[in-house]
Amino acid sequence: MLFSLSILLVLLFSQIFLMEPFYKATLKKDIISLNRNIYDIMISDMDEDVKSSEINKVTASKNACILIYNATTTDSKSSDALGESGCALYSQGSVNPTIMENLERQRSNNYYNDDYVIDYTNQKAMIYGEKYIINNNRYYIISNFALQSMDSIIRSTQNQFLIIGIIVLFLSILISLIFSNLLTRPILNIKNEASKLAQGNYDVSFDKSYINEVDELGETLEVAAAELQNIDSTRKELLANVSHDLKTPLTMIKAYAEMIKDISGSNKRKRNEHLDIIINETDNLNVLVSDMLNMSKLQAHVLKMDMKPFDLSTNIVETAAKFNTIANKEGVEIVVNCEPELVTIGDKNKINEVIYNFISNALKHYGDDKKIFVNGYLADHDTIRVEVIDHGPGIDDKTLPYIWDRYYKNDRKYQRAASGSGLGLAISKAILEEHHSNFGVETKVNEGSKFFFELKTAENGE
Repeated sequence: MLFSLSILLVLLFSQIFLMEPFYKATLKKDIISLNRNIYDIMISDMDEDVKSSEINKVTASKNACILIYNATTTDSKSSDALGESGCALYSQGSVNPTIMENLERQRSNNYYNDDYVIDYTNQKAMIYGEKYIINNNRYYIISNFALQSMDSIIRSTQNQFLIIGIIVLFLSILISLIFSNLLTRPILNIKNEASKLAQGNYDVSFDKSYINEVDELGETLEVAAAELQNIDSTRKELLANVSHDLKTPLTMIKAYAEMIKDISGSNKRKRNEHLDIIINETDNLNVLVSDMLNMSKLQAHVLKMDMKPFDLSTNIVETAAKFNTIANKEGVEIVVNCEPELVTIGDKNKINEVIYNFISNALKHYGDDKKIFVNGYLADHDTIRVEVIDHGPGIDDKTLPYIWDRYYKNDRKYQRAASGSGLGLAISKAILEEHHSNFGVETKVNEGSKFFFELKTAENGE
């Protein structure tokens, strides 16, 4: 409505202040053109009768009054389509001396007046005259247009403008109501549904409005609601798991401390057993808290990586050797196939942690063959690939997207073992992302899994 009103005000302003100048400017072009046409006829090779006929035609077509005055012989000819009341060039057969004097006084060869008033009629006229030399005679060709009263034109236009303005405002109100209804209804729906998110209700839906931008906003909020729901679920699960992992060792520490106090305090052997359990549980707590802290730092990108060249081959062999004692107890064989001198650039300790987590994870899910394979080799001339392979239960498609999440659990497979913090794969993911590594898992149910990551060689690493 404001836009329509502003357009109407611009039009009203133009009619009041610009119509008269525009009207006179248009007539000025026409009267100068008429004068030149008369001159062209005068210098043409046509017979005098034909010239007079052509001048009369042109004068009538322009609704003008024409005076052709020979200043050398004082002869004059005229052509009038306005009548006595509209022609300012002569009256009762006599040339208007004022106009002739004004033309003669002009230093230039032309004379223009757009506000001349005819004395006996009060009719306004536009006059344009030019001096010419034709056949050694000095001629004045003067043209005269009658000016309509601008007051009557403006008044008539304003009446028309008032009617048009009422129609335009009515239509703008109608269109505004229609469009505001189409726009505000879906936006209010989005507002009401979005307010549920602040209350923790993620079951939201947004009606289709058939307005692309509004529908895209609704779809974006639906995605955001789904992500918030997932984050909230993860948060609750994380709190539950952390609470459980903290509560269990704390309970055991308290229980054995009470046992030492009440029962085994005087029995050295029993006391030492109970103290060992307390120390082990304290170590488990320390590992859990340390892993959670490192995980938070990695995800916040505040844990700096010590990027240096190192021999990945040595790291693979040494890290795999750390599991020999555990593997022997389980009857599991860790087979290492590693090419020598696989030099890359990265944080040696963090990459060791990734290899350690992959092997530790494989030890929890080895297959009937009781073998785990650790491979390291050049995948191509500038890429080193490390693989940890087990032939265990594998991972189903439903579970696969979530195995890198913190504390993700599956009821049947890949549950977190009793030992460790349960953050191994999540920490490995964060470390590998900091190294811009290509990593992942290839798996088939009942056939096993292959966890892998790739790093650039030292010559091509950044």
